[in-house]
Amino acid sequence: MKPNTVDILPQPFVWMPISAGKVTITKEWREDSESQIFDVSAFDMAKYPCTNAQFKLFMDAGGYAEKRWWTDDGWADRQVFNWLKPRFWDDSQFNSAEQPVVGVSWYEAVAFCTWLSEITGENIMLPTEQQWQRAAQGDKGLTYPWGNDWDGSRCNHNVGGQGIGKPTPVRQYEGKGDSPFGVVDMAGNVWEWCKTGYETGVQDLQGTGVRVKRGGSWHGIRANAFRAVSRLGGSPHYRNAALHSGHITGFRIARIARD
Repeated sequence: MKPNTVDILPQPFVWMPISAGKVTITKEWREDSESQIFDVSAFDMAKYPCTNAQFKLFMDAGGYAEKRWWTDDGWADRQVFNWLKPRFWDDSQFNSAEQPVVGVSWYEAVAFCTWLSEITGENIMLPTEQQWQRAAQGDKGLTYPWGNDWDGSRCNHNVGGQGIGKPTPVRQYEGKGDSPFGVVDMAGNVWEWCKTGYETGVQDLQGTGVRVKRGGSWHGIRANAFRAVSRLGGSPHYRNAALHSGHITGFRIARIARD
């Protein structure tokens, strides 16, 4: 029998059940932009972003050496750029065990999910942006995970230039900014890769098209970036290469039932 995710991933890790519902995806920042309503089936969402301690299991299992866990384009980039670990893995500002892993491309995040699916037998992948938004908003279509008004005490941000200046341990804001489903850090701390194509809406794993990121980060200076509907796009090979870009992107995982 294969081990389950809860047993093998270092704490903190919890699956949070997300019930079926509807979400409205707005394509751009402007309030008058094109929107589309989606039905979202029930699924499970990780309560916290993936931590450094959890990602280390993938590294220790030979994650950067096993082609079978990578998309074709991801493996090609891994070889070209000689990726052997997340970009900021050795930086003490970003590598404590319970901080979210940062400096990871979409390709690396997908490889982690594919590896974890294989060793557990569970159907694990990055959430689609529809799933992500459903987990953040709940049934009331909230503006922020905690409600409809901005409250900077509920998440890790840099609005007003008063931020902490780095990612916080994933439990630091638990109980303060949780979503209606009890999911933590869905606003602030790190932008989170989603499975979905930013412009096309595709949900497959192949190709080099721009992918969606959600949630805002510790580096963000605009409150509207932390809204549950806000979208950001990133090339799947992007690993926050420049210092000014903020070391701002991580991910969390989702799970659906096997067919």
